[in-house]
Amino acid sequence: MSKPENQKTYQWLLILLIIIMGLRISSYLTLFPSSIGLTRVVKVGVRFLLTGFCLVMLTNMRRRMKGFSFVYENHFSGLFYLAYALLGVASILWSTDVHFTILQLMMLIESMLFAWLFYHLIVIGEYLTEGRATFAKLLAVSISIISLAFLIGLYFDPSTFYRDTHGGAVSRLGGFIINPNELGMLSVIGAAMTYVRMREGGGLGWNIIFWIVCVAVLLLTQSRSSLGAFLLVTGMFILMSKSAWLKIGSISVAVVVLPILIQTIVIKDGDVGEVMSMTGRLPFWSDLIAYGFPDRPILGFGFMSISDSPFSNKFDSIHAYAASMTHNTFVQVLINLGLVGAFICIVQMTLTFMAIGKSKNVKLKLAAIAMLIPLLINSATEFGIFGEANFGIYFYHLVILMFIISGKKVKIKKKPKLFRIHEVTA
Repeated sequence: MSKPENQKTYQWLLILLIIIMGLRISSYLTLFPSSIGLTRVVKVGVRFLLTGFCLVMLTNMRRRMKGFSFVYENHFSGLFYLAYALLGVASILWSTDVHFTILQLMMLIESMLFAWLFYHLIVIGEYLTEGRATFAKLLAVSISIISLAFLIGLYFDPSTFYRDTHGGAVSRLGGFIINPNELGMLSVIGAAMTYVRMREGGGLGWNIIFWIVCVAVLLLTQSRSSLGAFLLVTGMFILMSKSAWLKIGSISVAVVVLPILIQTIVIKDGDVGEVMSMTGRLPFWSDLIAYGFPDRPILGFGFMSISDSPFSNKFDSIHAYAASMTHNTFVQVLINLGLVGAFICIVQMTLTFMAIGKSKNVKLKLAAIAMLIPLLINSATEFGIFGEANFGIYFYHLVILMFIISGKKVKIKKKPKLFRIHEVTA
């Protein structure tokens, strides 16, 4: 156990890590919807300040911690992600939207650097607090606080925090601050981390409160993909439970609740055709692959660029809509970095899954799987883990690093004492 005089120090370290995590996630939100310029300045400023702060903090802590050392493994997973980033840098030479490519690359590289520094701090924090500052706890608390802020904001300023769709028939939480589907994914990760915390032996009362807050936000976002991810994650943890009563109760609740959720969230405004076309995504993807991909199949249009026009960053779909992103991270890679980029990303993901599979850290493995389910489902419909800058990419960076960086105690070698021999003469 830690010495009593160090308890307050370790508690403050836990709080500091939660604040850093919360601020980092918040830096992806449109905090000032009425001013795009101010929002960009604040976003960039907060991210770079956090990265600089983590660098100073890590440097200082490593200098002080003599009996601790970092361990690195599963290097190829990280190296292939680096290869993906380097291909993106090279694509500046052929990008059809050079300025946007450079902007996205800068944000990607900064996210990689921050994740690298911050995950080192997480490892140190868990070591110093003897397992109290776990990765799942940091995420559960920080996401729950952000989710609560959205609920409070909805009460005081619904016009900003709600977004009307389907001709005003459907209102979705997120408004102009964040895409409702992205907010839904964030709330699912928060709820998933409460499940992990419960299995870790965390406080049941607080985790139930965090879970309720996250689920409330999820339902208010009206996000179908996030709802599906939540049901999958919840089902996984229920199946892992040894309680027969929990399983029976869950099935009973599902029989009652699922028809209501399908009617109110899945089939919005009674439009079954919209559901079948995934809100126009399927014809859009079909046109991208049929008409966009053949133009540049090997190296694509450049990092985060999907259009061959130097005057427009949007792909004009024949059967759907015009958009600057594909709403599918895997199609996005195929179009903007071609077959070369798609191959690198597939290998990188395979190596990450292999690292998770062979890990002996059951708690870390469970947290990674619980995160990847909503991340991958969101990747199939929105920005995703290889898309435009978003916290989904940041979370994927953390998942990769979870199985690359760890820590261990080391023995401090004592320096031999030096003795001077003085010759005494009579």
